[in-house]
Amino acid sequence: MRELLEKTVNAREVRTELVLFVLGAAAQGVALALMIPFLRSFLGTRENLTAWTVAIVVAGVAALLLNIYAAHRSYRLSVYEICDTLMARILERTLRLPLGWFSASNQARVISAVSRELNTISHIASMLIPNLVDAFVVPIVMLVVVFFVDPLLCLVMVLAIPPLALTWRWMLRVSDRVNEEEFAAARDTAGRLVEYAKLQTVLRAAGKASIEWTPLGEELEREHRAVMDSMQRKVRPSMTFSFLLQAAFGIVLLLGLSQVIGAKLDMAAYLAIMVVAARMLAPLSTAIMYNAEMYKARMALEAVDGILSAPTLPEPQAPVAFPREHSLTFTDVSFGYDGDRPVLNGINLEVESGSVTALVGESGCGKSTLLRLAGRFWDVNGGSVRIGGIDVRDIPTEELLERISFVFQDVYLFDTTIRENVRLARPGATDEEIAHAARQARLDSVIATLPDGWDTQVGPGGKLLSGGERQRVAIARAFIKDSPILLLDEVTSALDGENEAAITEVIRELAKGRTVLMVAHRLTTVRTADKVVVLRPGESGQGANIAQVGTYDELAGQPGAFARMVEADGADRHWRLR
Repeated sequence: MRELLEKTVNAREVRTELVLFVLGAAAQGVALALMIPFLRSFLGTRENLTAWTVAIVVAGVAALLLNIYAAHRSYRLSVYEICDTLMARILERTLRLPLGWFSASNQARVISAVSRELNTISHIASMLIPNLVDAFVVPIVMLVVVFFVDPLLCLVMVLAIPPLALTWRWMLRVSDRVNEEEFAAARDTAGRLVEYAKLQTVLRAAGKASIEWTPLGEELEREHRAVMDSMQRKVRPSMTFSFLLQAAFGIVLLLGLSQVIGAKLDMAAYLAIMVVAARMLAPLSTAIMYNAEMYKARMALEAVDGILSAPTLPEPQAPVAFPREHSLTFTDVSFGYDGDRPVLNGINLEVESGSVTALVGESGCGKSTLLRLAGRFWDVNGGSVRIGGIDVRDIPTEELLERISFVFQDVYLFDTTIRENVRLARPGATDEEIAHAARQARLDSVIATLPDGWDTQVGPGGKLLSGGERQRVAIARAFIKDSPILLLDEVTSALDGENEAAITEVIRELAKGRTVLMVAHRLTTVRTADKVVVLRPGESGQGANIAQVGTYDELAGQPGAFARMVEADGADRHWRLR
């Protein structure tokens, strides 16, 4: 865990912190060990009593000052290096990660990292390290001192170390296994609870809204069994460790007493050694309680390190001139999210500058993936994607994204006003420019119906607006960003007829003078495209490829997948309920 902590946080600061706590614990151990000669002098001839008293005070003050200084630095480490610097590192790393990395699970990882995981890690320096150091360093120092007073008692203490160490390792192994199972069960239960909350409408309609909903009940029962099993399996090594500690103390107590009776050890030394031995028991016993905290700390460090170590897309080393024209060219493009399952295979496509190209095809044949490769959400596995003849891998990410606007089916809005959500695309835009973009996106008619107008709060994710209203905000963003390349992903597929017609009209206006690549299912959207590209799934898992390319009218008149789509769409329009 130390390696992970030094890798994740400031390594030099962690080492300094560890050294300070070790020195403080050592000074504390020396102060306690000096009780042996002090008690001998105090209960005996009182020779050198003042010297031993001064020595104890000096060691005690040194321990106090070292611990205060170490604690002060540990709080600074927790606040500045973890809660501040480490959070900034996580956020800075996420800004450099490819957009394709941000799946739902990875988004949850980032949210958890900057909240729960950082909170756990912040306790390592200020709580976990000092307590564990105190639990092991103080007894070691006192053990060395006992050796010079009574080697036999020291030998008994030393003989107790191997079984204690083995039991400690056993305890750690068991704790790791059961904690992992317990946390996995808790995570699954949390997922079921979220699902249960989201499905309330469906469950109530089906009359199954009680807590007895089978999937949730099964997860709760599984978590209950995991917790009970965890407690039972943890208690055995913990009780064994405690028993060995108490047994070692009892043996030292009885052996020391026999030494006193046999006149091999004076009473003052015996009392002092017993005080020292009793002092050794407390921190070692409490160390058991930190097993779960150590596991949580390690899991938190691994989670954060997973984000900080996530591979970023390489940036070009030498500056390049951004192309004057903005055609999109896909040359022999192959891509898969993992090496064994290709999604696209051998894609060759030219999207002329200033033209509109529509991608159609079956669900899952890679249309959205192709769109995202154009925006460099990921890098292709083979071939190249070029803008104006320049490979997107040779264009700095910031410059690339400045020249591309995205509008997706699922629009996310921040929990602020409509004005600020539109301004997000160009923070320096004036209110007049924002109002003009709103008119172009037909958003002004929506704003006119809202009680607070531009200052209307849209709620988390924009949930206080309808789907069509959120789409108009997203299109207003694209207008105000005014990028030469526009990527549209099924922006009308989830809208009603009225909103679809309105958004389709707006997109026509937005597409003027821009290079547009769009994914569409509804043929009303495809009709306006200059070129239609039909993708088909590859055979035997080889990845999708291009089946047809042409204008709407050309493909509609040719036998093939697109003609069948047109025929099916025409048949749908003649359905009637009887």
